[in-house]
Amino acid sequence: MTRPGCLPGLNPAGCGGIEHLNVSPIDSVTDFSVDQQLLRSLTALEPNAPSHEIAAGESLFAAGEAGDCFYAVLAGKVALEWSEGGPTEILGPGRVFGTGALVMADHVRRATATALEPTHVLRFNRETFLFALQSLPMFGLELLASFELRIEDLHRQSKQP
Repeated sequence: MTRPGCLPGLNPAGCGGIEHLNVSPIDSVTDFSVDQQLLRSLTALEPNAPSHEIAAGESLFAAGEAGDCFYAVLAGKVALEWSEGGPTEILGPGRVFGTGALVMADHVRRATATALEPTHVLRFNRETFLFALQSLPMFGLELLASFELRIEDLHRQSKQP
């Protein structure tokens, strides 16, 4: 039997790092099948990626800081407050954020990411990101689709009174 969050056949010895959450990261994503697939791809590539517990109110990074990783939300919620004064994004399970740090040299974070409640995230570095792009061509499309969903959400937010 495959452990939650692991894909059959990809890690025959089982996977570690996230099973202590008692939640399957794939099943915790209920709203967006695109994000579910993105998280599935990430956990397939890094089945032993450790989860990090972030306390409510704790910041993962602040606007103006240098960035060297991106995050995927497993459980909980993260608020992204944009330094340009744009709407605050609320990101739940399956959402990925902070990827700008991996595609731009000398990247500076443009938002502050803060846990709104006890939150579990996976942290991925540039090597994992590049490996994902090379190993799973669909990963790039999944990432773009996830960004499109975030843009649509922000667009809807901006139209609300």
